[in-house]
Amino acid sequence: MGWPPARAEAAIDVLESLRLARRGADGVVRAEDPRTSVTRLLDDAEADLDRRRRELAGLRGSLETFVGDYRRGVRRTRPQVPPWERLTPGEVVPVVEHLMRTTDGPLLQVAGAERSGPGRADEIRRRRAEAAASGRVLRTIYPASVQEASATRDVVQERAAAGELQRFLPAAGAPVEFLVFGRTAVLLDEGDGPESDHLLLRPAALVEAFVTLFEGLWRRARPLGPEDAAQDARLLELLSLGYKDEAVARQLGLGLRTVRRRIAALMDEHGVHTRFQLGLSVAARRGPADDGRR
Repeated sequence: MGWPPARAEAAIDVLESLRLARRGADGVVRAEDPRTSVTRLLDDAEADLDRRRRELAGLRGSLETFVGDYRRGVRRTRPQVPPWERLTPGEVVPVVEHLMRTTDGPLLQVAGAERSGPGRADEIRRRRAEAAASGRVLRTIYPASVQEASATRDVVQERAAAGELQRFLPAAGAPVEFLVFGRTAVLLDEGDGPESDHLLLRPAALVEAFVTLFEGLWRRARPLGPEDAAQDARLLELLSLGYKDEAVARQLGLGLRTVRRRIAALMDEHGVHTRFQLGLSVAARRGPADDGRR
């Protein structure tokens, strides 16, 4: 091959290390059968891969332990947030303003009939109007008694004009007053009058419990009046006929955002996730007999 002896010796050493050749006692180098030698090489490579897989599987199992230890350590070292925080009347307004500004998701409120309180503050009223104008869903349950006094009736009408979705409970309303900020926090009125303290609740389980309570009360409450109920019925009918939001708004003489907020509330009420499903639900409830009359 024209190689110097040192190069040939180095090449033979490599072949011997791979067990593709062997040097006999007589010093003669003989090649192994390629099938046997290559098969042996492949077996060794597969064994090495199996060993690496076992090592990686062990590391993966250890990773779960490391993650668990890490999370436990984080829970022990992070600042502990109390499950609730008491707010005096003077502290409520800035806290409500901050939560309305920094959270997202629906604002769900069970309101009382008081003529004063944090909801009457100018800054909170402005924030509510901004939230409604931005398309944020505002749903409030009032006691029927708010319609008996002009001061509270004016507040309700002002909020309705801004796009708030409203329902009424008979008599004194709900036994507890609260405001849910998306899935972030709940502001709970302790119920000792307009100047009472409030509790701010942040644990996710408590927030979810108040959302569930609100939805149950919302199903029990009634709309603002016969006109609103008829309007919702007409809205559902238009959806079942395939009308787009813009066309529904024109037919009902409402703003587009108001229509969309009402559709979102009706979707929740009917337990559906899309406008198309809402239309089908209404059509199914109406039944073939109703369709024939049309």
